[in-house]
Amino acid sequence: METQILDFTEKNGLVLCSKVSAAQNSYERLYITEVIKLGAYAVFFRRFFKWEDDTKAYKSEPVVCIFKEEHLPINSSKHKEIHAALWSEGKIDVYIITGKTRLDIYNVRKPAEKVGDNELSVEKLKFPLEAVQVLDKERNAAHLFGTGTFWEQDRNQNQINIDKSPYKHLIDYLMKVRRDFNERGGQLESETIDKILVLSILVKFLEEKKDSGTDRSTLDEIFFKYQIHSFVEAVEKGKFLTVLDELSTEFNGRIFDQFWPQEREKIENTDLSLLAQFLRADNDIDTKQLFLWNQYSFQHLPAEVISAIYENFIQEEAQRDGNGREKGVVYTPIHLVNFMVDEAMPLENPPSSFIESGIYKILDPTCGSGVFLVAAYKRLLQWWAISESEKTGEIRYPDARTAQRIMEENIFGVDVKRTAVRVTIFGLTTALLDYLTPKEVWGELKFQDLSTKNIVEALPPTGFFQWALNAKNENQHFSLVIGNPPFNPEKDSSKQKVLDKDVLNSLDLKHPTIPRKNFALHFFEASMLLTDQICMIIPSNVLLYDKSKEAKDYRESLFTDYAVSDIYDFTHLRESLFVKKGGGKKTGRTPVVALFAESRPSEFKPINHTVVKRTISVEQKVRFEIDDYDRHPVKWDWAVDPDKQFVWKTNLLGGGRLFHLIYRLSLLPSLKDLIDSNRWLNLRGFEGGKGYEIINCDQILSIANDHVPYVSLDTRIETGNLKDIKLYRPPFLVFEQRLGTDGLVYALVLKKSGYTQKEQLYYSRDFVGISVPLEDERELETVYLSLSNTNFNPQFFVISTSSNCLVHHETAIRISDILSLPISFGKLNEKLNRSEKVIQDDVLFYYRHLGKQITKKSGGAILHYPVKPKQFEDYGEVLCSELNGIYAKSGNSWQSGKIYSMPSYTVYQIGFGADGELKQEFVKDQLDDSVQRLINNDTANRGAAYKRIVRLYDHVDGFDCVYFIKPNALRYWLKSIALRDADETFLDFKGKGY
Repeated sequence: METQILDFTEKNGLVLCSKVSAAQNSYERLYITEVIKLGAYAVFFRRFFKWEDDTKAYKSEPVVCIFKEEHLPINSSKHKEIHAALWSEGKIDVYIITGKTRLDIYNVRKPAEKVGDNELSVEKLKFPLEAVQVLDKERNAAHLFGTGTFWEQDRNQNQINIDKSPYKHLIDYLMKVRRDFNERGGQLESETIDKILVLSILVKFLEEKKDSGTDRSTLDEIFFKYQIHSFVEAVEKGKFLTVLDELSTEFNGRIFDQFWPQEREKIENTDLSLLAQFLRADNDIDTKQLFLWNQYSFQHLPAEVISAIYENFIQEEAQRDGNGREKGVVYTPIHLVNFMVDEAMPLENPPSSFIESGIYKILDPTCGSGVFLVAAYKRLLQWWAISESEKTGEIRYPDARTAQRIMEENIFGVDVKRTAVRVTIFGLTTALLDYLTPKEVWGELKFQDLSTKNIVEALPPTGFFQWALNAKNENQHFSLVIGNPPFNPEKDSSKQKVLDKDVLNSLDLKHPTIPRKNFALHFFEASMLLTDQICMIIPSNVLLYDKSKEAKDYRESLFTDYAVSDIYDFTHLRESLFVKKGGGKKTGRTPVVALFAESRPSEFKPINHTVVKRTISVEQKVRFEIDDYDRHPVKWDWAVDPDKQFVWKTNLLGGGRLFHLIYRLSLLPSLKDLIDSNRWLNLRGFEGGKGYEIINCDQILSIANDHVPYVSLDTRIETGNLKDIKLYRPPFLVFEQRLGTDGLVYALVLKKSGYTQKEQLYYSRDFVGISVPLEDERELETVYLSLSNTNFNPQFFVISTSSNCLVHHETAIRISDILSLPISFGKLNEKLNRSEKVIQDDVLFYYRHLGKQITKKSGGAILHYPVKPKQFEDYGEVLCSELNGIYAKSGNSWQSGKIYSMPSYTVYQIGFGADGELKQEFVKDQLDDSVQRLINNDTANRGAAYKRIVRLYDHVDGFDCVYFIKPNALRYWLKSIALRDADETFLDFKGKGY
């Protein structure tokens, strides 16, 4: 008999821990192996399918862990320990405790809460009974968790908060300790304090790493030797350095030998009671409230956390020195690191070189805290375990010596900071220890000094580039380069010094001319000389959206000389992905992409451009959510065509037919063409200084927006040293270099009788002015009317082509954006047709908000509102109209049918048959058997990555029907989405010969 919990079944993603053989892939087998140690009964997995007909998921993510009540008494000490473990690992969303008469669901995205004076409780983390009853009654739990839409439901959005994540929680506390150390530590330098704290975390990890019932560990022996019982007691009794010295002798490799003689002397003369307080976690430094260390399970905290701790220390130090965020240092979120490693090193596809010889060399050219290398190393260990399981049938990880060999032969990093090298080694050490049994840890494990060969310091200023030249000359080669290079040189350095001409010339980069001498792209190009494959974070504004000739030429050569397979575009997350608040400012507002390429010539295949949009899970930095509408294959010849470079921007705004519309408009004469042909003057204006009377452009626009076709103003000002004085004399057309709330901000200023040469106009904002001779005043007015009096909105074209707005800034635009505006002069054949108008309206009303927050008070929320009946009606009308333009004939047509809305998704039916005969309601509010079967057994867990949208084809009551099954957020049901659904439905029919 099949097991069922809520509507989780063994067919839609539920795997019993006692039946590991039923797992569909290695992701599932590995996690079952981990969670079975906690006593779990089953796990519900979110499954990812590459193709429609796939029967097995190529990738899975655990989202719900299930326990039996008899094995896990509610709020018992064991319950709290398991909650700490699951919360600390940060992998699942909720866990369920099920018994004979009840089923409770707990939020594992929050820590256990303090109750009383010295107790933890998880009671308040239990979802209300009515919420569980709704899930059970509506039979949609598998759909919600399988499609990643659980947190997007209104009732659940406030149940997840990045500030409650284990990493943020721990880092915030550590930062308080660090600040207090800096204030009270007296003679200790910040770097010394950082080493003390990071080493303490590592010892704390070792102290907790023991199996019940085993003999005393070597650390216990050290404590016994010095008549202490714990590391915190060692600190309190002045034995901090003594314990580290013993550990250094035990492990070798200089892991615990980190302090210079002068540092040791200062430490010995410093009161470390604050460190002891931190290790005991007796109270919170700020609030003096009990801070419960037991919230955490150090054995389950990912090793990447040490990297995150270090990066936050670096930022704090820069701010403490009054320099703001340190130049060149960017904190890479752990969920982004894991995403990139998953894509570059898929678990299900280990390379033959690693399986056969254990070799797959990985390099991070700017390793920073080592977060990429730690994640990559963990993947190598997983590859090894999977390979061995195919021989033995059991999942087991390599022994200590094999795990060390894998690290020493395959993991390499470079950085200009000695501290970065040290912390990277800490992180790798923790990752290694994490996969070993306590017996192995305290047995024959002896570390090598990784800083001599694997993780090395490359001296500034040339740093990595000199190292790369040496590596190239020594014929060093790597299987994969992965990382997030700096976008600017470090403080006290310059781009010119780092990018030394002699070194770069000796490197002989394949593309020596890099647009705007972009710093990150230099790292990319130098790395390409040393590797087979690269996966690197690059600024998107330079790589994709720059419209300069230099940038276009670079893209053409890049996409020709290298095989670029995927570009994951995080531009919409520019205000959240790397952003950090500090000193009252937000920093890290950088639009980026993850670029995947191989160092071989292109085969001219399409490039997969995936635009990652904001969701609750994305904003709370849990995971990235991607669906079909986010994926845009870009034809190779479009990617290199200088006249089609806006394809990346149109994809950013929804893709589909938008590209073709913009391309059609781009073929029209532009404003620049008109200026050049008439020898008119176009110049960029700027703010004036003292002595100038300033007329705000808004004053002009307030008149223009009152439906006056033009404005006529006279103002006398002193011309002073104004350059290009002709620009300020009417007649002229002026555009502000920003997007207004209601459209592009522009106005026409005409001559007035009594005009003299001393009469000028001046504006308080940057603007673009087009000045014409008096005799061309009427033609300029025609241009203005062309922009203002047609169904074409010039703001739409600017948004869809600008390299600046919605990329680097929200509203700022460039002079080139304005001069590229198409001028149609109102010709009928150049007006937008009905479908094009739909696309324009959705870009202006909806897609322009994709980069904004989606909380209820923020601009991006409009895309996530629940769909209203009228919007469903509009969607269906557009969808059927488009298909009827091809198929309608002889009294048969496509028509909207039944709509079935659940709290989390909607089923929308259209059917082709006799006009007006398709039923409009499901019988007794029940789905057709075929649709119900699909949702319960298939769609419930096929809405994962790239598959949140399902189209089901069926024949019902004489009608050929299509069922669209999608989440209820408005962005899935816009009229422009109806156009895309119509196109894809047509392609499906065409592929079947219809």
